[in-house]
Parts: sequence; structure tokens; C-alpha cells
Amino acid sequence: MVYDERYTPLLKLANLATVARVCRRGTPPFNPAALTALIDRWRPETHSFHLPCGEMTVTLEDVAMILGVKIRGFPVTGDTESEGWQQRVEHFLGRPLAAVEAGKKRRSSGVSLRWLRQQFRECPPNVDAETVTYYCRAYVLHMLGTVLFPDGTGDTASWMYIPCLLNWEDAGNRSWGSAILAFLYRQLCEACRRPGGAHATMSGCITLLQVIKQSCTSFHYNSMFFLNKSD
Repeated sequence: MVYDERYTPLLKLANLATVARVCRRGTPPFNPAALTALIDRWRPETHSFHLPCGEMTVTLEDVAMILGVKIRGFPVTGDTESEGWQQRVEHFLGRPLAAVEAGKKRRSSGVSLRWLRQQFRECPPNVDAETVTYYCRAYVLHMLGTVLFPDGTGDTASWMYIPCLLNWEDAGNRSWGSAILAFLYRQLCEACRRPGGAHATMSGCITLLQVIKQSCTSFHYNSMFFLNKSD
């Protein structure tokens, strides 16, 4: 998805301009082995990582500092009734969803990220404000589905956040940071409880875990350095 400067005023109203800039800069290098080791040390009872050098967790302050999202405000809640979700998505994005191939059933979990990229990859020049709004909505929905609230499939963006994005100022009054952290906690708890040999998937904001992983590594090395100095 190509960012357009015409999105900036709308994203500022929604308090999502900073996190959009973070996402455009790219995420830290992905290290599956290190992330797996970190997830294995997650304890659902305390919502923290139990490391050789102590406990560490992701806090709301971390979310605010790393992603630049709001952590105070109204909760991110909305209608979760799946009936009629396609019509709500089409109204939100201003165009019909792709037709389902013969013999296949449309997923009810969300909007295809591939379809979003095909339909809204780049906002055309010299279009009206309404069209820019539709493209900006698609950009935000893609950002939620790929970085902030990715699911285990990796190819859909949930339609459940649409009620919170219908009005930019209303979106700006919501605590997106709390929702991101709660979603990540839930996914970590589910991932660490999976039995050995189960299909390994991890949802949630991996960008946060990547940064926390670096912090854990630095903290461990610093602890070892001071222990060696004291010896």
C-alpha cells in the first residue's frame, strides 16, 4: 500500500498518523527462532516473560513510546455480529467486495489483504475528498491487519474495527494502544499453551515483540557484564 500525503490530515484526526509513519519506516528484522524462544518464556499467570535475568513484559507505556498510539480514551469496541458484515465493509470502502469463486465459501473473518492491495494500492491524483477518504480507510484497515492486529492466517483484516473508524474524530478519542496490548496478550497466552507439534502461528503486534526482544537481549548482556565485573 502506497502512502499518500492526502491521508495525513485524516490520520491526525484519528491519532494514527504517528503509527502510520512507524509502519512506513518498516519493522525490525524478523527472527523466528528468537521470537519462539521469547514466546516460550511467556507466563499467562503473570502476563510477563520469565527470563534468566528476571521478569519483563510489554506495558502500555511501551506501546505508546514504540508505536505512538493513544493509550487513554474510549475502548475500541463495536458490533461483532457477523450477519451483514459484507455490506458494512462495502459501505466503509465504497466499493463491492470481490466475487467468490464457484465452489468456494467466503471467509467471514475479514477482508482479504490481497484484495485491499489490488483495489486500493495507490490513491489516484485529482480525485475528490470522498475518494481519498475511502483510500485512507483501506490504508488503515490494511495497517491493522498486517501490523497492529494481524490474525493467524496472515491474509485478512478484521471487519470488527470498522465501527471505530467510521468517524475520524471518534477514532481519535479511542485507546488504540490498550486494544493492541490486550490483543497481543491474548495471542501470547494462546501461543504458549499450544501443545508440542501443533500448527505454530503467532498473531498480534509482532513489531512490539521484536523491539522487546532487543530490550531483553540488551538487558541480559548488561546484567551479565555487571555480574562479571562484580566477580
